[in-house]
Amino acid sequence: MGVTSAVVKRLFIRSLILPIIFFSASCSLTRTASNLTSKIMKEGAPVFEEEQDIEVGEQTGLAMIKTLEVFHHQNPKNKNYLLLLSKSYGTYAFGFLENRLLQYEKENPERFQVILERAKLFYSRGKNYGLMLIEREDKDLRKAIDQGLGPLKSALAGVGRDEVGMIFWTALSWGNYVNLTKDDVRSVSDLAIVEAMMARVLELDPGFFYGGPHLFYGVYYASRPAMLGGNPEMAKKHFEEAVNTSGGRFLIPYALQAQFLAVQTQDKNLFNDLIGKVELGDPNALPEQKLANMLAKERVRFLREKEKDLF
Repeated sequence: MGVTSAVVKRLFIRSLILPIIFFSASCSLTRTASNLTSKIMKEGAPVFEEEQDIEVGEQTGLAMIKTLEVFHHQNPKNKNYLLLLSKSYGTYAFGFLENRLLQYEKENPERFQVILERAKLFYSRGKNYGLMLIEREDKDLRKAIDQGLGPLKSALAGVGRDEVGMIFWTALSWGNYVNLTKDDVRSVSDLAIVEAMMARVLELDPGFFYGGPHLFYGVYYASRPAMLGGNPEMAKKHFEEAVNTSGGRFLIPYALQAQFLAVQTQDKNLFNDLIGKVELGDPNALPEQKLANMLAKERVRFLREKEKDLF
């Protein structure tokens, strides 16, 4: 990491730690001030996603999460903190921890297992914060989630576009948790709930977060054999829709299509074509998602190194 990146990291961490010190020292901080802070943090969060240095993003991401938890602890029903925590835990696990799983799977099995448990923990927290937000915003929907698929689908039919964010980030962490715990029958049974939630998001706002619902279904259909619901054609369609949402500037769809669809169908030419698109892609083409694009480049680097094991 260069000198500039190191300086930026130190300044960013200090900017996050100072509010914690202030908050802890001042018992007179009012709920109004806390709510105002939550709005500032929500509006300022995109700055993190514009970071280009992966190491800076990884370290400051953790600091940001713990800062959010400090404020959430003092103001537990604030919807901005809950939404940011659900999103942050899920995206951190997806971007950083899952990349490390690819890196260490063969290289260091012991390290791989440690990171796997950490990823499951982070996804679990992302899911739980999302469920807390749903409880706050839509108690009927929260009850329906525990009542089974029928009641859930009925409740989802009544939700509007203003609830897309909390449903998407909850389902994303929940679905990724299930993907990492396939040996747990109870966990896998939750996939139908996750799929129903994401289906409603797809209906209401298919372009949410650069085609996020399409990305979910691309992986959903590509990551399993046909006898278990896999469908390469549907997967390809959803991946293409996700690419079209950003005009190809968001590189994650290419990386996930290579990792899941190309590997599942054993299409080595497709694999190399998709990885090449990420390698040659300009992370600055979508400045507001520069960090995600850099993480996509890192992901395909690890995939390229594992090519002989994958095909």
